[in-house]
Amino acid sequence: MMNILQTRLIHWKRQWVSLLFWLLFPIISTLLIIQLTSFIQEDSKVPVGIVLQEDTALATTLYESIKQTPLIRVHDLDEHEALAQLEKHQLDSVFVIHNGYEANIQKNSRNHLITSYRSDLSFAYTPVKEMIVSFVQQDTGRSKAAYIVKDLSDTYGGGQQWNWKDVVSKSVDIQKKEDLLRTTFSFTDGSPTASDDEVIQFKPWGLWALFSLLSTLLLFDWLIKENRLSILPRFAFIRISFKNYMLQNALFYTILCIIFDGLALLTFYFVIHEPISLGLIAAMLSYRIMLNAGAFVLAICFKNLYLYYSTSFALVLLFAISSGAIMPIDGIINRVPWVEFLNPIYPFLQNNVVNLWLLLFAVWIISWYVRKEKFDA
Repeated sequence: MMNILQTRLIHWKRQWVSLLFWLLFPIISTLLIIQLTSFIQEDSKVPVGIVLQEDTALATTLYESIKQTPLIRVHDLDEHEALAQLEKHQLDSVFVIHNGYEANIQKNSRNHLITSYRSDLSFAYTPVKEMIVSFVQQDTGRSKAAYIVKDLSDTYGGGQQWNWKDVVSKSVDIQKKEDLLRTTFSFTDGSPTASDDEVIQFKPWGLWALFSLLSTLLLFDWLIKENRLSILPRFAFIRISFKNYMLQNALFYTILCIIFDGLALLTFYFVIHEPISLGLIAAMLSYRIMLNAGAFVLAICFKNLYLYYSTSFALVLLFAISSGAIMPIDGIINRVPWVEFLNPIYPFLQNNVVNLWLLLFAVWIISWYVRKEKFDA
């Protein structure tokens, strides 16, 4: 085995650039796509100017609620600067939270709380306005409830006296605890689904799985390059058969890929804060062995490099669509459960260690190994 390793190291020394590129390709490509989509989403948020004229608890809470809304990029400006940017179409709309906002809410007055401005090119003014109005209605609703509770307490002489601030604070706590204002939707044959904050949300490990599939298939083109009629007769004069040579080299590639898979774990943990768990490590190891076994099986079935490359890209595209790594396929899985068994990537995305494709490839390799031995004999 040491002789084969030395031979492989000679090959790697001549091809170290391409080898290193394909080993790092899943990590680099995943990080680039994640960062690019995050940048696009941040840049595509609707620019809205907020003018905060008073520094009170209710006004600040309203401002923070608007700022935390997805798809809106809030600019905190004074009124003159905000209107100037609106005229230049640098802002989609401007909302002024007037002085006396908290006092008017406490007096249960809804007039002249907020003034809004828009231009002829304000395409998102209406949904943003309705969203801000909903936040204001929350404040006014709490204030109205506070007065009703106080009146009931005064009328019926309850043992505990509630003031305005206590009722409002209690209603906020109940809203946070019970999640009263969030609604989930579900179909009659499905489970409830909730929307995420981001419009585009790729799974890092799903992207990594797809890019690892592509890089592994292209790394194993050495099997086709070295499986040539001009090379095969040489193995009659050495102690190792050609099939053992290929299997041991595939083992070296697998060990090398596992090392870089560990590098991917650490990189994703420190760069994009993906958690590491024993279940993920086990699923990742199973997926890696399945990938290399599948690439080995596919490569020994081809003699032409270009046909092998074309088939590899076609398989990656097919699995990208049907695995759920890029687009959700929960609806398809619920209606056609057997689809998940046809895709070798799906078990890894579910953190499953058991992969039927790994068993299939193992049986295939063993069958090929035994059949070739009998043929040589």
